[in-house]
Amino acid sequence: MTAGAAKTELNNGTLAQIPGHIPPTARRGWWIFAGLVLQLAGVGGPAAYVWAKAKHQDVSGLITVATVKLAWHQSLHAKAGVTLLIGGAALFAIGSIALARPFAKHWLTLFVGVPIAALCGALVLGVAALVIALLVFLFLSDADVSNLGGEFGGRSSGKRKDQPEPPPQASPPGS
Repeated sequence: MTAGAAKTELNNGTLAQIPGHIPPTARRGWWIFAGLVLQLAGVGGPAAYVWAKAKHQDVSGLITVATVKLAWHQSLHAKAGVTLLIGGAALFAIGSIALARPFAKHWLTLFVGVPIAALCGALVLGVAALVIALLVFLFLSDADVSNLGGEFGGRSSGKRKDQPEPPPQASPPGS
């Protein structure tokens, strides 16, 4: 029996191999445990990196949303940060493969479908976490919802275009 054809069926008294099937695993628990550990490492590594950058950027001891945003932005522009994020995504995909190994029946599903679904799921969960964090921030800070554009990332300079600039004040003579 070859390694790629593990599932067999009885065909006129002889065993016929079904190509593309994965052999069953002996210990499901170990595959699941290893997959979860790899996924946790894949998410935890980049998260710890961004958290460490946020703590390093903060001066007052409180980590704010702006501090995390700055650390995240800096980690995307640093070579080490991008490498860690890509490595974390790869480790998460490998963990997903290990987690799905006892349940997948075809090699193509295991090595193509599972990593794509895992990375898309991680992106969706990341976006959901950002939305929840924003909602919690808005709820706890009692921020004015109508002013979200200017307060949260609007690229205005703070001056309104319809109001003229005030004239410069002249200093009194002799000062």
